Amino acid sequence: MSLFDSVDHYYARYRPRLPDQVVRLLARELAGAETPRLLDLGAGTGQVALSMLAVLPPTARMDLVDQDEGMVRTALDELRPRLGGRTATVHAVPAEKFAPTQPHYRVDLLTCCRAFHPV
Repeated sequence: MSLFDSVDHYYARYRPRLPDQVVRLLARELAGAETPRLLDLGAGTGQVALSMLAVLPPTARMDLVDQDEGMVRTALDELRPRLGGRTATVHAVPAEKFAPTQPHYRVDLLTCCRAFHPV
């Protein structure tokens, strides 16, 4: 049982996405990256990834990390029909336990937005 059990659909519906000016600011950080990788810690239902889709090239890769399996499952459900050629991988682990499996893993943009971390 998780603190967020059965609320993921409410998060997906009611939590706001990023403001356009924030998306533009973050997009500037990705300028020149041929295959940009976004790592979103505390991704919830994917508001950051969904907000960034409009400015990410079709080669972009996204890793969404959230300890709540329902949240990241909902994120992937929301993202799949909108991905185009982009890839999104969800990781149902706490941020501090995320460990990439690819050698030489690096990210072009790391975000942690509106994340709630109970102690």
